[in-house]
Amino acid sequence: MCEAAYRSGLLLETAGPHDEVAKVLPPLTVADEQLEHGLGILDEAVASVVGRRTLTA
Repeated sequence: MCEAAYRSGLLLETAGPHDEVAKVLPPLTVADEQLEHGLGILDEAVASVVGRRTLTA
């Protein structure tokens, strides 16, 4: 999922003994539009891994 997000321009940090934790670390000054864009990338990355949409718009 993190690799799919990275290919779309979103950098996530992984943690845990098996990289099972994905961290989203936006700056405190992130604009709403940037946050929505990043979350959209995250949504698509998760959907590409599990093979279905995970969020509804």
